[in-house]
Amino acid sequence: MRKILAIIAIALVSQTVAFGQKAKDVQEKDVPARYVKDFQKRYPEAKAAKWSRVDSLIYDVNFENNTMDMLLRFSNKGVETYWNVDMKYAPAKIKTYVEEKYPKYKLQKVSIIDIRNKKTYRADISKKFLFWTKDSKVLNFEIDGKFIDEQSKN
Repeated sequence: MRKILAIIAIALVSQTVAFGQKAKDVQEKDVPARYVKDFQKRYPEAKAAKWSRVDSLIYDVNFENNTMDMLLRFSNKGVETYWNVDMKYAPAKIKTYVEEKYPKYKLQKVSIIDIRNKKTYRADISKKFLFWTKDSKVLNFEIDGKFIDEQSKN
């Protein structure tokens, strides 16, 4: 039961506040052709691609690649890549940091983010009570696990 609740919570958090902005689902035909072509070139084996529009210049595509959940964000600034990390493989440094510095929070999701060839970790945390909590934060870490900064999701 706890696992099911965690999956539901992660899905809700991912869909509603994935990047601090609400995205609207769109059909692939409504996405700029250059983004679709770039996506297909990068990940020809991608499965279950779902596109969304964050704003008039930013589009996301969620998909599965080799059993890994991924997201690409296309904008006029370039392409950002997000890989969801299975919680059992989340870096110990990040888990320990959250336990020590945010004892009332629970680690909900960890992603690796690649922006302009610089990889970092993003950890989504929220208070340890029901899913609809409004007290959620995003913690950013260097790839070696060193803390960078905190962002509020509220």
